[in-house]
Amino acid sequence: MNLQANFRVDPRLAALLGENYRSTELAIKELIDNSYDADANHVWVNLPEPLTNDPITIRDDGTGMTENEVRNEYLNIASSRVSRKGERTRFKNRLVKGRKGIGKFAGLMVASLMEVNTKTRGKETKLKIWRDELIKAKNDLEQISLPIETDLSDPEESGTEIILKGINQNFTFPNAEKLKRLLVLEYGRIPDFKIYVDGELIDIEDIPGDQYETELHLSNGEVTKVRYTISDGRKPLKQSGIAIRVGGKIVGSPRYFGLDESDEIPHKLLKRIYGEILADTLEADVTADWGSVIENSIILEEITRKLRPILEKSFSEVYDREVTYTKARLKKRIESGLDRLPSYRRAYAQRVLDKILRKFYGESEARVAAVISVLLDSFEKNDYWMVMQNMEESREGEVDQLTHAFTEFGMLDMAMIGQQSTHRLAILNDLERLIFNQNTSGEQLNQALGNNLWLLGPSHALVSTNSELQEVIKMYIGHKFTNGHSKYAPNLLLLQDFNKGFLLLDLKRTDHELGIQDRRLAKEYKADLQVYLPGRDIDVIVIGGALTPGLVPQKAQADIKFFSYKGLISDARVQQNWLISALEKR
Repeated sequence: MNLQANFRVDPRLAALLGENYRSTELAIKELIDNSYDADANHVWVNLPEPLTNDPITIRDDGTGMTENEVRNEYLNIASSRVSRKGERTRFKNRLVKGRKGIGKFAGLMVASLMEVNTKTRGKETKLKIWRDELIKAKNDLEQISLPIETDLSDPEESGTEIILKGINQNFTFPNAEKLKRLLVLEYGRIPDFKIYVDGELIDIEDIPGDQYETELHLSNGEVTKVRYTISDGRKPLKQSGIAIRVGGKIVGSPRYFGLDESDEIPHKLLKRIYGEILADTLEADVTADWGSVIENSIILEEITRKLRPILEKSFSEVYDREVTYTKARLKKRIESGLDRLPSYRRAYAQRVLDKILRKFYGESEARVAAVISVLLDSFEKNDYWMVMQNMEESREGEVDQLTHAFTEFGMLDMAMIGQQSTHRLAILNDLERLIFNQNTSGEQLNQALGNNLWLLGPSHALVSTNSELQEVIKMYIGHKFTNGHSKYAPNLLLLQDFNKGFLLLDLKRTDHELGIQDRRLAKEYKADLQVYLPGRDIDVIVIGGALTPGLVPQKAQADIKFFSYKGLISDARVQQNWLISALEKR
């Protein structure tokens, strides 16, 4: 039966029609929202082949519409579906997505003709709407005559098919992959709503990014499969997390398996994971309303324990790679800033920059670049830089101005010494723990003490080692302690001061008690090294766990001295506290 139908227009139409869609894919999604609201189980979307005039079709197996519903509801423009039927759908109790009553216009945004074929209760209704007619009519849509046909159909069939013909050339050609990515984020978690695009079911794999798949072998003999993607977009996903699927149904909300409490993974990165775990083994632990898994489930605890380190590794890979990419893009800016710094400050500045890149992860590159510039400037223009600038400006000025600049420099210098002493005092406890840790090797002890010789007092603060001195010790030990004697090789460190004098450190174990035998060995090392360093003065300091009462007093031989590690730390504390106190009084 061929009849005519007309739009029924709400007064708000002018404002609502001003809303449009940014892409073909978004318009198609709007039509799929209508299928969801119609309690459909399946939706089939077919896109035209490139460079053809084939139509776009969206077909569902939802409730469909009668002729009366088409006339009084579907064509009732801007009439809220919620106000007519409530916020939930009739059969599946879904929260309604279409609320403004203009979703039908989505098709006309991308096509010149939209055909609507809908079946329900043994009747099929067909309707055609032309975009050009709507454009001509503007606000007088009630005057447009729309051809509508009704016919008999199979009573067992229901659903609606939308056919879009004459694709709008102002839009890009519909892209299947882009549409899949859009739909999986909106509908991928819904178990009773499956969408097929060109015959393929949308899936987690349609989300672009790093994809992972693994199996967890549980103690009950079951194997649980986990699939997830960390998306490559910087924006968080709407339904991020890993959902638990039991018996084909999603149970509860997606989870992060404890990683949302971790300080190591940025929140913005965490929100980019999307996946699911197939865990039928949890069926006995699902709550009666199927809304969650019982929290004290032993199986869930085991899954969490085994899955968390796997997720941490995946996030770490993505995190490190993206920070490295950001660093590479900012390489020129960073390197030019580091080149302006004194060499001794570059390593520290580099570490701080790495922390900044991680802290501002996910922020715009322009903002990160601005923070880096400020940071590098602060490293370059420290307090000394400011004072020296003042000194430079005062050199050609009055005596009073120059005197003030020198006073300022001296006060800053004392303040920096006080600051240094405060920092040294703060790390003594940590240094003591390192020295007495049984896992600390001789090489590690050499590094720790060799770079902190202020522990030996002000007279040794400026001694240092180098590769040549290390080579001397290596040759000496290699020559002296061969043929089965290597286990008796001492832990020696050779240093040199600004007067070209040499200092030999003999670092014993922390449980070694220093005695007369150690004095004899110290003399022997000193004599042996004269071969490698002829005519040079060599002082020796031996450090061990304790000093025996029988050891000759140190003042009896000034070039060989003995200390215990605890005594060394204690003396250093006294010296730093005295210095801080003296500077405060001054």
